Amino acid sequence: MLAAAAPKGLLVARDELAGWLRGMTNYNDSGRAFWLECYGGRPYSVDRQKNPEPIRIPRLAVSVTGGTQPEKLAELFRDADDGLLARFLWFWPATRRFRLARAAPATDWAIAALDRLRCLETAVAPKPGDPQPPVFVRLVDNALPMLESFGQEMQDNLENASGLMRSTFGKARGTALRLALVLEFLWWCGGAAAEPPPTRISVEAFAAATRLVRDYFGPMAERCFGDAAIPKEDRDAGALARWIIKTGATEVHVRQLQREVRLPGLRDATAIKAAAEVLEHAGWLTAPTIGKGEARKVAYRVNPRVHAAPR
Repeated sequence: MLAAAAPKGLLVARDELAGWLRGMTNYNDSGRAFWLECYGGRPYSVDRQKNPEPIRIPRLAVSVTGGTQPEKLAELFRDADDGLLARFLWFWPATRRFRLARAAPATDWAIAALDRLRCLETAVAPKPGDPQPPVFVRLVDNALPMLESFGQEMQDNLENASGLMRSTFGKARGTALRLALVLEFLWWCGGAAAEPPPTRISVEAFAAATRLVRDYFGPMAERCFGDAAIPKEDRDAGALARWIIKTGATEVHVRQLQREVRLPGLRDATAIKAAAEVLEHAGWLTAPTIGKGEARKVAYRVNPRVHAAPR
């Protein structure tokens, strides 16, 4: 009913996407199919016994944003691939050292720019009472060869891929077109106020969109689909290995990691020992020594060859 009353579409923002994805069919077996339809922005009708008339949605368009944890992602990726997860743009960026901002953001400029997007109107309905049609913004003819070349490139990638990456490459051509449209309108709303809204997607916007898909969103999807499938012990071992290299540590003390260092995922002794055991099998650490007394400190010695290897 919300979608039927929102001709410009809806935005769903969830702090925990995994719970939302898992709960799609809790009350209706066709719930997941409904969300798959939201990607296309096409007409959609819902017939329910408690409603005398069907709910007719002229354009079912819903955008979704949110986050989740790697462990929960791994559970989602084990399900059969129905194309839903490939409809998302996944992000798993490398961590950056925390820094407080030193300059205030240009809030007034951003509000004014986004207001221009908010005030965009749909087209005039052909007949009174008919739903307002969307405004069509076509790709310029000069960009068509680029679209064909990019589509063929993604098709080649699809044939050499497996799992969820096959669906991702299958959606890449459409993703690039959507991103090109978004970029075109972002450039417009951040520009001079007197300029009319775009009526075409430019070569520059499509070229930028293909670079984003090829050089950023593709690798990000590979990282998410690959790293999330890695067992937790192996991911924790990777975090511990990076800490050893960064700090030049010659010993790994379980208590120090637990109380002072506090690496992501390595907050308790059980997880730290499991990660250390993985590195022990890999030859990075020696078998642990256990101290005497009440403390009984557990320490692993780092193989000197770890720090001697060229970087």
